[in-house]
Amino acid sequence: MKKLSAAIFLISLLSSCAVIQNFNKSAELDYLDKGSKIDFKKFFSGDIEGFAITQDQNGKIIDTQTVKISGKWDENKGMIQQNFFYAGGKKDSRTWLVTLNENGTFDAVGHDVSSPAKGKQIGNAAQMIYSLMLPENGMKQEVKFEDKMYLVDEKSMIVISDFRKGFTSSGRSIFSLKKLNAKTE
Repeated sequence: MKKLSAAIFLISLLSSCAVIQNFNKSAELDYLDKGSKIDFKKFFSGDIEGFAITQDQNGKIIDTQTVKISGKWDENKGMIQQNFFYAGGKKDSRTWLVTLNENGTFDAVGHDVSSPAKGKQIGNAAQMIYSLMLPENGMKQEVKFEDKMYLVDEKSMIVISDFRKGFTSSGRSIFSLKKLNAKTE
């Protein structure tokens, strides 16, 4: 019986590692090559507002939130400020310092980013993979994210943000973003 329990534990552990490893790999980005083309700098210039739902690993809605975003750029370097307002009254904010590269990729860092974000943009889509150190139960916990951003038109975007905490907890937030102005800098 002990051998069977040990074998089940080992298989579970290896399966969890495979899921984490797959989550960390840069998945193929699905995109449209028609209509509006994403331009990270153009979309994240000026003011943006949005709202989201957050789901657990079973698809159950566990939270809602609104977000206000403001972006400013100097050549290929930008600062994107995000302010989140959750249904329960919790607030959070993040400032991203973004560097756009010549080949359509970008890098970003922030105060609670444990590993710098790596991103790419193609067609109407962009992808960003990163890890944050977020508070939970009085301690900081690493949470891994993969954001897929889809430009709907020049002023509208859908963001699907998959996240994973530890070996078992995962979920997804789905955002709808709308530019409030067309300011470019």
